[in-house]
Amino acid sequence: MAHPPDVDSDITFEEWLALVKMSQKGIKLDFKSTEAAVTAFEILKPQISALHVPVLLNADILEGPDGMVPTVNTETFLGLCNTIPESTLSLGWTTSPKGKVVSPELAYSWENVINMCEVIKRFNFKQQMTYPVRAILMKASTLAPFKWLCDITCGTLTVWSADSDGVPLTQLLLVRNKFPKSHVYFDLPDTVEKDFDPFKDDPTSGLEGNTLGSCTKVLHEADWKGFVDDAGDDSRIYLGTETAVLSGRHALLMSRNPMNISDGGEINISGQVQFVNSPKVCDLKTNEGLEICLHATVAELEHSSGVRCFIGVDGTASIRSSGSDEKETEKTASGPKSRIYAFHITHTDDTVSLKITEQESSDREIPVCISTEFNCKRPASVCAHCVIMRMNTANLFGVIQDLNLLVQ
Repeated sequence: MAHPPDVDSDITFEEWLALVKMSQKGIKLDFKSTEAAVTAFEILKPQISALHVPVLLNADILEGPDGMVPTVNTETFLGLCNTIPESTLSLGWTTSPKGKVVSPELAYSWENVINMCEVIKRFNFKQQMTYPVRAILMKASTLAPFKWLCDITCGTLTVWSADSDGVPLTQLLLVRNKFPKSHVYFDLPDTVEKDFDPFKDDPTSGLEGNTLGSCTKVLHEADWKGFVDDAGDDSRIYLGTETAVLSGRHALLMSRNPMNISDGGEINISGQVQFVNSPKVCDLKTNEGLEICLHATVAELEHSSGVRCFIGVDGTASIRSSGSDEKETEKTASGPKSRIYAFHITHTDDTVSLKITEQESSDREIPVCISTEFNCKRPASVCAHCVIMRMNTANLFGVIQDLNLLVQ
């Protein structure tokens, strides 16, 4: 019963629980070692029904920005948590030690957030979930990943700050503005709370107009569906309200309604894809990336049917078409290697064009665009078709945002 650097206390866990039974306040158990967690759960489990207050089980289970290897074993701790379904779980990432100056470039990443989602999904938790996040690491770029994580796991955020962090008020207001009031909690030093409090009910009043940025497009369930078409494969897809994350050839993001191009009309498909390494993969192949398929059914995906637009992690943009005569034609262009590309596909009655724009490099004033186009008459047998997106590998996650589909 102590907080590091202290390792000893004048009260035992059993004695403390006896006092809790006489209290009306909820309790938070913050575990700093696997051994302490195992011992505490052995004591807590038989007494949990006698505790008529909320119980929050907290531990840093994954390595975060500038963080150390967790001192609590992830698998062991989550297995213990599953034995107390009455609890609320608070699962976080290790970060820079308190007192150490946090580099302004540091922030939570899509890798951090996807790793947490993957771990949680393995345990099929039924408990309520909150994610303690350090305010100084919650930059504008982290809002979409955490919105997605909370969507997928029905979780909330608990935003905390160390006294020495000096977190800018703007960062707190951006977080508050992104999430419903009931989905984000703040645990802040008094000096920070004093500045934040006047704006917490109306965060936009404390933000400049250009600070708010553009809103991420909503990924409407009426327009898109996600599924895995082969249960034996390692493919998976997680569909949030703004973002789809998918990996593996059998994880498909598909438009719900078939589309048809009238004479003189066109289909426009635009969005952004960010490539994120799978945790166990270090080296990527040059032909790995996102496929966007037109004029093909799910059953035809493995047979190179229809038109396929490809965006590679190595900066490749290509369009490949296969007609009824099974002859394939392909046009390819190459650009700078990046992790983030904006894409735009225009499909007319007889032409398909693909443009990708590199989004990652901040040292370029103008993002680099590459494009390719070729004539592609629609197969006579296909009057209407759905758009199907998939990653061609399980080595990468594709994070798809700002997705827009327009038929003219």
